[in-house]
Amino acid sequence: MKLKLIAGLCLSTLIACDADIGIAQEKTQNDTYDSIQEPPEDDSDSPEQEEQEDIEEPEQIEDFVHRGTYEVLKEDRSLDVTNCNGMSYTVYTPNDVLNPPVVILGHGFARGPVTMSGWADHLASWGVEVLLPALCHYNILVGVDHEMNGLNMFELAQYHSTEDTVYAGHSAGGLAAIIAASLDENTLGVLGLDTTDTEGVPGVPDFIGQQYAGSVSGIGFSVRGEPSSCNSNNNGLTLFEMMDESYIAKIDEADHCDFESPTDFMCEISCENTQAIVPDEELRSLIMIYGTSAILSLTELSSDGWIIWGW
Repeated sequence: MKLKLIAGLCLSTLIACDADIGIAQEKTQNDTYDSIQEPPEDDSDSPEQEEQEDIEEPEQIEDFVHRGTYEVLKEDRSLDVTNCNGMSYTVYTPNDVLNPPVVILGHGFARGPVTMSGWADHLASWGVEVLLPALCHYNILVGVDHEMNGLNMFELAQYHSTEDTVYAGHSAGGLAAIIAASLDENTLGVLGLDTTDTEGVPGVPDFIGQQYAGSVSGIGFSVRGEPSSCNSNNNGLTLFEMMDESYIAKIDEADHCDFESPTDFMCEISCENTQAIVPDEELRSLIMIYGTSAILSLTELSSDGWIIWGW
């Protein structure tokens, strides 16, 4: 059975709503202050008043746009994997966390791990260990092999003997994450950040991801932006629709570069949405909220993650 949440999201969904809530709270506080200045008649034995005293204020949900509470330790390593000797990767570890769940995080085609280092640090600060590899098979000169990248991500998880693994990635790194998740029968799930599938690339078969997406045993989360040539017109959306259980969110006005952290001018030259009205900083904050909440929902580190996704 497929469970899907498909939403078009703009700033009014979360950030602007937070501002509205703040105004409402301020007004309530002012009303309360006025009532204190002119207190009602003393009726301490009133049953209604006793009931009101037992009412607890609802807790605010965690704000995933900010860093978590853990200090993050970084260590550079390398590993021999299939068709790639000495694949380099960086381990982002939350300090003083015993056996944290693990996220294997993939970067996009012709990019590099530095463009996802902000994600890795941010997620680790919330209590997950993130392994960020430099994927070996996105080299235009020696050949592009998305399936081998997916296999290498899975091998990285096996080498670390991780049982609670989430695979995540941006663009073609999201495709590799789906392939890796399909190979790992114990995966918790996959997060795709503006994920793309193959299409119309010389020498690369079309729609490779469709061979794997239906085999993903965990839960899929997709956060995507506006369709464009840079994200293959959202063709990665089909991959999440093929999964047994998936949740999908669209961030209105977001371009392909907004899903990197940090991005750079090389991406923005080709992929920036010049028609966007909402500032990049706000769009990227919203993407960070949805991506972080997805990871923390999959790893069960925070129940607030499901609230963000409408559950």
